[in-house]
Amino acid sequence: MNMKMTGATSHRSEAGFSLLELVLVCAILTIVLGAVFHGMDQVTKRSQVEQTKVDLTQAGREFVDEFERDVHQAGYPNCRMVATAGVASNCSDSTNRFPTTVTANTTLALGLVHVDSTLVIFEGDVDGSGTVSQVWYQLVDSAGHYPPSGTCPCKLQRAQIRKVATTDAGFPLPNLATSAFSLELQNVVNSGQSTTLGVYSGGLQISGNTAWGESNDAYYAAVSAFKDFPVFQGYDQYGQIVQLPQDLGTAGNLLNCTPTFNGCIKTIRLTINLLANGLTGVDLQNKVRPVTTLVGDARLVNN
Repeated sequence: MNMKMTGATSHRSEAGFSLLELVLVCAILTIVLGAVFHGMDQVTKRSQVEQTKVDLTQAGREFVDEFERDVHQAGYPNCRMVATAGVASNCSDSTNRFPTTVTANTTLALGLVHVDSTLVIFEGDVDGSGTVSQVWYQLVDSAGHYPPSGTCPCKLQRAQIRKVATTDAGFPLPNLATSAFSLELQNVVNSGQSTTLGVYSGGLQISGNTAWGESNDAYYAAVSAFKDFPVFQGYDQYGQIVQLPQDLGTAGNLLNCTPTFNGCIKTIRLTINLLANGLTGVDLQNKVRPVTTLVGDARLVNN
């Protein structure tokens, strides 16, 4: 006699997952979703760091480009390019520290006026308007002081005014502290100088501490050149470093070439080491602030 257990089979086929199976599935889903969200979090943090580096590089690149454009126009138009009515030669007294035929003539540019590791001053028609301007770039400390004497991160500033006729007594340029600066680059941390050719020191302390308590100066300036490297350096036509400072008011300066002297500064190098902002630029993974370095060589084509 054949008997079929249809009722028991039907009851067993309608049974759901056991509690243990549900717990295992939930655990697996939790692990998978945790891994997915962790990966997304890491990608987001990495993206923020890379964006910080891009912002640092872009801001620095724009400043370097502006500096190079300005320096290319330094000394234009010079005394050899412009004739002045009643004057035999605008360059006739070019051996003077401040040639009056140039300082008193608003249509002529002196070229380089001062160069040191934190300050560059020059004259030139930098915007192609036909008007000679007096331009200077300076590094100030975190409190805005020049010469920089406090702490970094520091700021690089640019100022430009229309040249006015001056005499030897009225030179050099207007007081930097009372001038309006139209362009500024923040988060600069190198501020040193060259005491001996190729040897750098004297960089200002980098203020603040890292997230783990170590001073920023000890951590980020472990490589001394990071903060001790000078912002500005001068090179002659052979690529040799010119000892700074050089000032037009000093006899025997090496700022500008003459028909009988070609050992002057022909290139000014701008080096900027940038450290990301301590509040908005910190790497959320390792708590370190990204850094970047930019270098620009500006050739003095009119020198």
